[in-house]
Amino acid sequence: MADFSAALRKLEFDKILERIRQLAVSDPARDVVGSIVPSTNKEWIQAELDLVSEAKSLLVSEGIVPLDGIKRILPAIRKSVIENHFLSPRELLDIASTLRASRVLSGFISKRRSACRGLEKIAAGLYHDKVLEFNIFECIDEEGRVKDRASKELARIRQEMISAAESLRKRLEGILRRVSEKELVQEEIITTRDGRMVIPIKAEHKNHVPGFIHSSSSSGATVFIEPAETLDLNNGLRELQLAEQREVSKILTELTSQVSEAREKLEQTCGLLGSLDILFAKAKYSIEILGNPPQVLDARKVRLLQARHPVLLQRHSRDDVIPLDLELGGDALTLIITGPNAGGKSVAMKTVGLLCLCMQAGIHLPAAPESELCVLDNIFADIGDDQSIEDDLSTFSSHLHGVRRILAEASSQSLVLIDEIGAGTDPAEGGALAASILRDLTDRGTLTIATTHHGMLKAFAHESPGIMNGSMEFDQDDLRPTYKFRMGVPGSSYALELARRLGLPSSITDRARELVGDDRVKLDHLLSDLERQSQSYREQIKEVSQERDRLNKLVEVYEHRVKELKTELRDIKRKAVSEAEEIVKGAHSLIERSVKEIRESAAEKGKVKIARENLQRLAEDVAALKSEDAEHDEPSDFAVGDSVRLKSGSESGEIVALKESMATVLWGDGKLRVRTQDLKKELRKKTSSSDKGHQLYMIEAKNEIDVRGLMGDEAIPIIQNFLDNAVAAGLHRVDIIHGKGTGALRKKVTGFLKTYVRLKSFRLGEWNEGGAGVTVVELAD
Repeated sequence: MADFSAALRKLEFDKILERIRQLAVSDPARDVVGSIVPSTNKEWIQAELDLVSEAKSLLVSEGIVPLDGIKRILPAIRKSVIENHFLSPRELLDIASTLRASRVLSGFISKRRSACRGLEKIAAGLYHDKVLEFNIFECIDEEGRVKDRASKELARIRQEMISAAESLRKRLEGILRRVSEKELVQEEIITTRDGRMVIPIKAEHKNHVPGFIHSSSSSGATVFIEPAETLDLNNGLRELQLAEQREVSKILTELTSQVSEAREKLEQTCGLLGSLDILFAKAKYSIEILGNPPQVLDARKVRLLQARHPVLLQRHSRDDVIPLDLELGGDALTLIITGPNAGGKSVAMKTVGLLCLCMQAGIHLPAAPESELCVLDNIFADIGDDQSIEDDLSTFSSHLHGVRRILAEASSQSLVLIDEIGAGTDPAEGGALAASILRDLTDRGTLTIATTHHGMLKAFAHESPGIMNGSMEFDQDDLRPTYKFRMGVPGSSYALELARRLGLPSSITDRARELVGDDRVKLDHLLSDLERQSQSYREQIKEVSQERDRLNKLVEVYEHRVKELKTELRDIKRKAVSEAEEIVKGAHSLIERSVKEIRESAAEKGKVKIARENLQRLAEDVAALKSEDAEHDEPSDFAVGDSVRLKSGSESGEIVALKESMATVLWGDGKLRVRTQDLKKELRKKTSSSDKGHQLYMIEAKNEIDVRGLMGDEAIPIIQNFLDNAVAAGLHRVDIIHGKGTGALRKKVTGFLKTYVRLKSFRLGEWNEGGAGVTVVELAD
């Protein structure tokens, strides 16, 4: 098995395990969390991640999982097989508690097996013995004392002990009163020494009380005497005490024997309970970090999206930890990260290594679920300064020792992390050595990330196949690092800019700029300009993306509304057709009766004919209404300014622009682009003065009203007018937007709606309708 120990220490994996240990419930789980190490078995890794996902789903849906009562019982189980040895009441209680926890947890998971198949398979191996659990709890109380009812013999002995102790105490109290009158006692109490009841006598009077001295006080002023006249009573009580001990031992021996018979199953259950507790601790950790399982790949690839350093998440809020997007593998096996000091280069590199360790230990990552990681055979981390005075190692020498091990052991399935490669020596030689090391690792197929300030490595990465640049972003305006990583772009160290921001004299920084040379200054300026343009483009892309999302939402809302309107129109037509058919049926019956009456009264045949013709025309009108949905208007020539409506709608609009087969139509305060084939021309009607009032009334018949910010008494008249207009316009549903706030306005609106007679019903909006901030009103026909 691969030795990840150096990487685990360098990347602070122990801090992740410590947090998981704190989230575990039981001592057995906490005992083994620290021994969790990454695996190189892809099947185990995938299975463990899936189990954590199941446990997480169960925690989210149920809120809590019954893990209480699991105790550290392995030592007691192993002691149970020792001959002539019995377990203590406390040890037996812990075993019973663990058996109960096993039974409850097994039942809990079994009832939810459809949602956690993997966990159910583990829980199926849990052993629970109701008989043994009952026997222990029946014999031992919560304080660890064997109960009187553990056996009939024990109950009898203890009852006799009570009687004997009471008789002895009464006899001693009589003796104590007599010697107290003679001022022989130190204090009037009855105490116990060596399991026998005694009385305290002043040392100088010990010969005045016949009996046996059991002990004396630390000062020697008091001796504890068992009077001779209570000797038989004390002996009787002592015999009962010894009998009690023998009976208790017998009971404990019997319970220990039952435990011994189930030793193997209990040991297995201890392991399974610990594993389940660890899985749920990992699940709690995933919930805490908003974690996800990455996709486990066979291909040599690392792709992290919105990844955050898990240790930083323990110290800072999520919003304060900058996410990382990084991809390594395929055509680019080596990444060289450059950028300013304290700009986050090392953190970005450590994030990759630590998340790879977490994944291979079956721990969810604080990253997007689309993240992808391959299984590594080892991770080598040359991070930090391991210089040693005793070993005569400089910083550079200590790095060389680490790199030598890497070059000797790293394979094509390894990940290598080198911080400040080539540092600590002459820049030219250090840079050349770093380039050679990176070239060697790339050629052997090792995934490698290195941080550096060497300028030559930026050009080396640009020109070398399989190696790419990356950098940490720097805010040009504030002269501060943003800690955001960018793939494919080299960065500047910004040493002179940072020196100027930290207050170094301008004469110093100007002279330094001159000493650097024109070519270096031009390169830094080029990188700075590139950084500035990149930031500008990213802002523009962000704005365009937000606008696109907004438009997509508007289109979605529009399509939903059109679908609702089509459904409503279809329902109205069906209702109208049904009502018309009923009218025709009634008319038909009426005419038939009329014909019969006419014939009977010898009326004229012409009147009968006219009545039948009227019925036929009514039937034809109904048939035309039925087929209206299937009819298609002939293509029309549209022009800007035409009044139109959707063939599936009733609201009129005006064409304000035309382009080929698309028209831009103004409806109310909004514009919408639609196909001309979905439009139908409407003839503009000349309106008389009397019609104008009607048109104004229809315009004000909106399907929603916003009264947020108004007082209740101000809002009610407005709402009443709004509902009157809606009823007059024939609307079936309207929305009243009153907001959430304190709820006072909503209550006022609700009270009014209860008194409004033209309502069918009203309710609060669903989550996608505005929730408690909107009241949806259904109007009566």
